[in-house]
Amino acid sequence: TYSGYVTLAYFWGRMAVLSRQKIAAAEGDTAFYEAKVMTARFYFDRLLPRTLAHKQALLSGAENLMDMPEALFDVAG
Repeated sequence: TYSGYVTLAYFWGRMAVLSRQKIAAAEGDTAFYEAKVMTARFYFDRLLPRTLAHKQALLSGAENLMDMPEALFDVAG
């Protein structure tokens, strides 16, 4: 959902920043940190854009949900 994508983006952003700092300082396993940066990039480029569709659905209002008369829900009746 929207909030899940946004929350993960926040944490991937933090991991990418920290990983770049570790790479620049040549600390730890640089391949591990490079993989973190690349995974964050994938997330931002491929998955995070899905929030645009979720945002549009959230902002579309309730009319498209509430306009249907209750009687139409009993089509088997």
